[in-house]
Amino acid sequence: MSKIKKLEDNWGNIKGGRASAKGYNMIKRMEYARKFRRIVKVKIKLNLFFCEFYGLLLGDGCISKFKAGKYKKYGIFISGNKGLDSRYLIKIKNNIERNYGIHVAYYEDKKINVCRLSIMNKGLCLDLNKKFGFPIGVKYDNLKIPYQILKLKWNYKKFLLRGLFDSDGSIYAKRNENYRYPIISIRSKNTTFLKEICNLLRGQKYPAYVSQWNVSVRGIKNIKRWFADIGSSNDRNLLKYEYFLKSKRLPPKILGLSYNGIIRPWLG
Repeated sequence: MSKIKKLEDNWGNIKGGRASAKGYNMIKRMEYARKFRRIVKVKIKLNLFFCEFYGLLLGDGCISKFKAGKYKKYGIFISGNKGLDSRYLIKIKNNIERNYGIHVAYYEDKKINVCRLSIMNKGLCLDLNKKFGFPIGVKYDNLKIPYQILKLKWNYKKFLLRGLFDSDGSIYAKRNENYRYPIISIRSKNTTFLKEICNLLRGQKYPAYVSQWNVSVRGIKNIKRWFADIGSSNDRNLLKYEYFLKSKRLPPKILGLSYNGIIRPWLG
């Protein structure tokens, strides 16, 4: 005769509860994994952050459309120098996630000196294209400042210039001037776009000018005004400016002041 195991009266409830708990844990794990893939509807607001973000896109960003299997995918990709821009792009990543509630992936290339942000959100890509005119694919022939930003007050427009400066801009000085007179320059292959930037700056009495593939502002007084007014969010620019203020010169390959206060060159 087989032995009969006596069960508690509520044995079914106990077993069902344990099974539910296991299922609940599995569901939670699946939800955690899905949150990086879910499509979040982004509502764009014309605030200071969006203006800076759009300026960054005009500089080092692009929107791409591509096929993944049988599906069409859209993505925003922003690239930078791994040695100089990594802290800046991580800061931008955190700000995008905080402002828009979407996941932003950060990558560092192991073979070349490049870091990237990747935003896979079709709705945001299409809104940037259809509402603000940001091109999908090769962008340089179609770059322009959206009229929605141009009609805003200077306090907003200057953040677009900050984003441009922090991506496609630089601060440097010339050897034949003994590196004493700093120049801020924003580079683009699109001369019409450069003239648009130049006009925006001249509207605020910055003595901007276009030469070759750059729009530039030079002179100690104007550079000090730029950093007090337009500013920068990228350590690459902030540290070089701080170096100039301390040394009164800005020789090549200088990154600026390290975080422990030691002046050091960047040998790229």
